[in-house]
Amino acid sequence: MTDAAMIVPSLQIDAWVQRMADIAFACAVTGAAEGAALIADLAHALARHPQGRFTDHTEQLAQLLAARADVTAVLVLVEPLASYMLSAAPGAAHLATVVARGASMEHHAEGNSAALALAGALASALAGSAIAVDSLAKGGGRGAFQFN
Repeated sequence: MTDAAMIVPSLQIDAWVQRMADIAFACAVTGAAEGAALIADLAHALARHPQGRFTDHTEQLAQLLAARADVTAVLVLVEPLASYMLSAAPGAAHLATVVARGASMEHHAEGNSAALALAGALASALAGSAIAVDSLAKGGGRGAFQFN
């Protein structure tokens, strides 16, 4: 493979990682009422990974989001890829912690709903570590950090 042929996939991966970072940020600042669109965006981005590393759940999520089952929709994305922990204080934002399968680094996100916090933490984990993406693509094992 020539250097030029390797650049295009690398640029595509870089753009995908940037999209994950954008989604993670948006999840932190978006109101709960607008969360379904971000969750759908996350599902689309996962399904369109440049190397096809993730399962396409967009149809299933569309049905769940139409039924206003936002947390269930996000869990469809999170559970196969990561361990998670979710907490919230009464009247406060939700906090999610995600550890990608086969990785040891925790990624945290805050959101105005449980679904946004989980989506943001997953997007953050995928944006923050190309190693996590490789590990998940290879069926990364369940490590010592198994929260759920």
